Amino acid sequence: MIASFLSLIVLFLLFDLVVMRIYTRQGSQRFVPNLILLSEQQAKVAADSAGFELIVSNRKVSTRVPEGTILEQHPFAGTLAKPGRKIRVIPALAAAPDVAPELVGLDLRDAQLRCKNIGLVCGPTEIRYRFTSRTPKGSVIEQDPTAGKPVQSGSAVRVVVSMGPEPAHFYVPTIVDQTLHDVRTLLREAGLKLGKIDRRESDEHPAGTVIEQSIPPGEDVESGMAIDVVVAVRPRVEEPAKTDEKSEPN
Repeated sequence: MIASFLSLIVLFLLFDLVVMRIYTRQGSQRFVPNLILLSEQQAKVAADSAGFELIVSNRKVSTRVPEGTILEQHPFAGTLAKPGRKIRVIPALAAAPDVAPELVGLDLRDAQLRCKNIGLVCGPTEIRYRFTSRTPKGSVIEQDPTAGKPVQSGSAVRVVVSMGPEPAHFYVPTIVDQTLHDVRTLLREAGLKLGKIDRRESDEHPAGTVIEQSIPPGEDVESGMAIDVVVAVRPRVEEPAKTDEKSEPN
């Protein structure tokens, strides 16, 4: 009788300590703290205290809170997560559209995002590329206007981006069957440029793709050589000629 009673107690303890713990995941997950509207330092302390790691993502312009205040967090506050998980936060960036930001040394994507965040434009037409061994490929090496110069909201910021060291030879890449957008990228990375664009009707190739290139792939050419292309367009459909139908008399 006593042995049976003790066995029941052991089974109950096992169920409570093992099965229920696994079922509810108690002890393996914690609630994510609320970091919104905290400063970066306060958020780091709160995350560390709860057993999580704080990761600061790109900032977002805000005129409502002081710079550095946490605007967003992922995962959200109150969700369960394992200790050690990364909490990504987005701090506020003070709005300063009247001054050009510092872009030199940034990756192109980060430079464009920084301009966008303060209401400036840095799109494809504002970007130029140059070979250089002094700056990693993809980094901004020049900007106009320079950092700190007065600018108006919505104005353009032109940048020069590193293409890495200049190669000893320049070879024409294969650009047939590629879209014009991809062709521009392929030629730029090869140290070449897109030349004259002709268009030809074709029902064998997707519209907008290159079907001919002026210099064959693999040719060794000079730096900056322009490659002319022919691009496929949809054939025009001839509409049947309209005939005047005269009503027959009754």
